[in-house]
Amino acid sequence: MNELDNSCFHCGLPNDQGQDFPVVINEQTQYMCCPGCQAVAESIVTMGLTDYYQFREKLPEVSPRNMDVDVEQMLFYDHQKVQERYLKEDTSHHKSIALMVTGIVCSACTWLIETRLSKIVGISQVSVNQSTSRAVVRWDPEKIALSDILKTITSLGYQAQPYDQSLKEEHLVKEKKRFLQRLAIAGLGMMQVMMYSLGFYLDLNAEMSDFNWNLLRWVSLLISTPVVFYAASPFYLSAFKSLKNKAINMDVPVTVAIFGAWFASCYATLVSQGEVYFDSVSMFVFFLLTGRYLQMIAIHKSGRVLEERIGTQPETAIRLTDSGEERLLLEDVQAGDMLLVKSGQQVPCDGTLIDTEAQLDESILTGESTPVWKSTLANLAAGAVNIGDSFRMKVTQRVENSTLANIVRLLQQARETKPRIQQIADKVASYFVIGILVLATATAIYWQINDTDKVFATVLAVLVITCPCALSLATPVAITTALGRMTSQAVLVNNTSALINLNHATDIVFDKTGTLTTGRFVLDRFENLSNDSDEMILAIMASLENRSEHPISSAFRSIDTKAYTVESVSRIPGIGLEGEVNGRNYLIGNELILSDAQKSLKLASDDLCLYLVSDGNCLARLSVVTEIRDDAVETLNRLKTRGLKLHMLSGDKSSQVAKMADSLSFDIDRVKGGVTPEEKMAYITELQSRGSLAVMVGDGLNDSPAMAAASVSIAMTRATDITKVNADMILMSEHLALVGDAYNISVKTRRIIKQNLVWAISYNLLGVPLAVVGMITPWIAALGMSFSSLIVVLNALRLSKKAKV
Repeated sequence: MNELDNSCFHCGLPNDQGQDFPVVINEQTQYMCCPGCQAVAESIVTMGLTDYYQFREKLPEVSPRNMDVDVEQMLFYDHQKVQERYLKEDTSHHKSIALMVTGIVCSACTWLIETRLSKIVGISQVSVNQSTSRAVVRWDPEKIALSDILKTITSLGYQAQPYDQSLKEEHLVKEKKRFLQRLAIAGLGMMQVMMYSLGFYLDLNAEMSDFNWNLLRWVSLLISTPVVFYAASPFYLSAFKSLKNKAINMDVPVTVAIFGAWFASCYATLVSQGEVYFDSVSMFVFFLLTGRYLQMIAIHKSGRVLEERIGTQPETAIRLTDSGEERLLLEDVQAGDMLLVKSGQQVPCDGTLIDTEAQLDESILTGESTPVWKSTLANLAAGAVNIGDSFRMKVTQRVENSTLANIVRLLQQARETKPRIQQIADKVASYFVIGILVLATATAIYWQINDTDKVFATVLAVLVITCPCALSLATPVAITTALGRMTSQAVLVNNTSALINLNHATDIVFDKTGTLTTGRFVLDRFENLSNDSDEMILAIMASLENRSEHPISSAFRSIDTKAYTVESVSRIPGIGLEGEVNGRNYLIGNELILSDAQKSLKLASDDLCLYLVSDGNCLARLSVVTEIRDDAVETLNRLKTRGLKLHMLSGDKSSQVAKMADSLSFDIDRVKGGVTPEEKMAYITELQSRGSLAVMVGDGLNDSPAMAAASVSIAMTRATDITKVNADMILMSEHLALVGDAYNISVKTRRIIKQNLVWAISYNLLGVPLAVVGMITPWIAALGMSFSSLIVVLNALRLSKKAKV
């Protein structure tokens, strides 16, 4: 048997099989409970991974003896059609897939899986996330099959299969159900024991008979037993494995307090003398579980935001062919395919609209419930719902490369990273646990010397009141809730550290085109030089421009051209267009279409200017400017009032940039035009060399160097793919105000984290001295600790409320 007990060294279950299954681990013989655990342990030893047993903090959730290994199901996952349902990427040589792994309980589990798989030829990358129980594996299918990867994970004592949302939901439901069962037992036990304890507290004159006194104690012992051994089991199992692996986690002092108080109370009950603490133990367990339950709910709520983005994506799509409609699997849809999207269906892949118009609900992507109208050639994003008539679309991206798929990947990446402040808090909490045990020992020595009657109650109060739950929860619950809030407000966080860093921003640098402006053009100045009406001339110009793919044509899209017939339109490179409108020939273009005699008609402006010429006469001239976002002025004003310095950079001419700055009617600290991508990056670098923390907001490839140099980078929703991939945050709607929302959430997150940490530390600084000198009883300490944790969690949950600058 094992030195500490007769439990299985690998899984911790009782060795009740009547046989021993030995394995030599680190030159010591350890015994397993079954051939399955023996095989797993031998595999770990063979691969030189015995450090797993030293560093794991918890027992496996599933023992190999209880694992139902379905080899045929694993082989099923080798089929290409099946794999394509789950693939994250598919190149000519490698594939990448997300796996749901059952049995991960601590960081040692993630280390074991990552280390074992990384040693296999053909696997190029392994990443396991403990909090989500998900593993991402990239492998060469020519060197190793997916089923072999799954078998390897199984040989380590875990079960893995391709990630499926329904399985994830089932896992969350079971986890919540188990937690509620423990919470219910602890709650009922606490209420019953407190009711019996009331008899002790009200018997001030010691009038209760010894029989009744002992009866209340025995009944309290009976009721508190399931609370200790079932409801509180996650705490002491975690603590036991922590000590067995020569480590100390926050559940160690919790376990010492629970077992110490319960066993001491049992002894007092048996000998019919001394204090009993069944009420304090039950109360302690209940409130501790309540705090952790709220933490779990916050994490699940944040996770649901991610799953809502995935939505109910269809399994199939309708492809239009020469012979009619063809229904096929979504993974078989290729770029260039023509699809039919019926009313009520989701857009299956990214593409462009072929029909005249479509009405879509894009709330799953942007968080906005207002329907969006799309016109011919407009971009369509996977996940949007068709709430109008059926329409045709042309696919531009396969489903695994769609906007929705990229959003999901970015959200998953954000959840798998820890900001520095959380790493520091975790480290402080681990040292704090050691300090608690040292303090409890010192307290016991002091009272043993001065008053032996107070030793146990005082030490118990110290252990309970100093439980580091609040300190450990202070940061992660706030971060998790803030990420969920960001996502629900259409701000994707690619780098969790940026969520905190944004709070320290001193300067925000905006690109002009596509950021402060929409990227579309609007009419600025129009002069009619003919005898015809303004409406007629503008309609003729719009009729011609509607046949152009130049961005400037967007300035004419709102003009009614139904009464005008356009024929024989041809493009004149570098100049403009020529065509017939209602039988008359026209030229529209830049100043090069003007004759020498008409040069005096040229507009003295750096803006984009257009001229309409017919029969040698200039009929009209106009200038267009980029459209300023509706909420640009309001957003800049709000950011300015928060003390931030605002900058605008652009590659456009300085005069154009200055004109736009004037049209904003707002005091931007510095405006600079005619800058190259390298100069934008140098501008950011110079700001930060002076001690500023610069945020860069952009959308184009030319903004990427500056965004990489900035402390925090924010990409607009229409940014290029490479810009989005490298940005810390991505705005998923056209509203620039989201920059202000992100800043405000960052500020509030930082403030709440500080409040939580200050509260947790202050509570201990106040409560510990009182507990040490014996002024706090164990049940009061249990209340204090519990409410401290509850306050931290509830304070963090305030971040879930919608925030604006």
